[in-house]
Amino acid sequence: MAKMKSAVMLAPGRIVLEDVERPEVDDDHVIVQTAGIGVCGSNLHWWRGSGTATAYWPFPIRGGGGHEYGGVVVETGKNIRRVQPGDRVAIDLFHSASCGQCEYCAAGAFSHCAAAGQFVTPGFTEYLKLPEKGLHVLPDGIEPHLGSLIEPAATPVAALRRLGMRGGERVVVIGAGVLGLAAAGAAKALGAEKVVITAKYDHQAALAPRFGIDAVVRSGEDAVGERLLEEVGGGGADIVVETVGGNAPTLALAADVVRHRGTVIPLGLWDEPVPVDSWKSAFKEINYLFCLAYGQCGLKTDYRFTIDLMASGRLPLEALVTHELPLERIADAFDVAANKNSGSVKVVVRP
Repeated sequence: MAKMKSAVMLAPGRIVLEDVERPEVDDDHVIVQTAGIGVCGSNLHWWRGSGTATAYWPFPIRGGGGHEYGGVVVETGKNIRRVQPGDRVAIDLFHSASCGQCEYCAAGAFSHCAAAGQFVTPGFTEYLKLPEKGLHVLPDGIEPHLGSLIEPAATPVAALRRLGMRGGERVVVIGAGVLGLAAAGAAKALGAEKVVITAKYDHQAALAPRFGIDAVVRSGEDAVGERLLEEVGGGGADIVVETVGGNAPTLALAADVVRHRGTVIPLGLWDEPVPVDSWKSAFKEINYLFCLAYGQCGLKTDYRFTIDLMASGRLPLEALVTHELPLERIADAFDVAANKNSGSVKVVVRP
């Protein structure tokens, strides 16, 4: 059988390439040649050796944990009807792996399907074998490697769609990485009246105007909570989206700046369990909306909704890409993504 290159993360800070068998097409699957694979913030929890992350998914991690894909269909089975060779696609792995029969699939919550929950991501690799149901054909104007940006953006889009934004909301986004900038841009596209974001680094703050963000508060400032309340006005934010996680006390900050009966959406992943101020949460009657991933909301999947926003120019995800590295430099890609002093926002690996 033909071989291809695929990553394996052996330990924190150590990822290498290995030769594995290239998948072969069958009647019910397609082969996608990957054009771009994003280094996700969740990958960096393993890269840094987070105890919580490694307990959930121990080393060695075949594929290295990659799951943000854009690519080109190169082969199709005889039962495939919706895509054809040459199609440029973004890939929803949860939908691809879902059973299509359970109550969660019927509700469009593909990430909660037992089959999808047992799925192991193919990772940073040259070719993928997939059913067609999780493939989303990209419109003209979106290059195949940029299809990898749909996955990270689709989660904040999904959260805001589940919340049911009506327009006119005041929104605070904590953190100006990929999730934060995507969340802020999506909130604006969905009708938010005002969006304020916190940014730690100059290069993050510089991207804010591209996403329609009204004000930036630097996270290193004194009294960040007070500055956010001053900028967002109205007695606090209707919606606070937390995207930092790690070991930051940002969930407490979110509770401080959300208005009474407002909603906090925690999207960051913390290295260890974090406390919630139950007294403040009860007094303000804060709604907490956790969102693992994307699915289907109404007649359109979150993936397709995000693609449409990007294609329309209302969510310029391409602006997030600061570094592109070949698969042969996978370790460098992780180092750059983990070190924000490098100027990185989104690092895309190009097989």
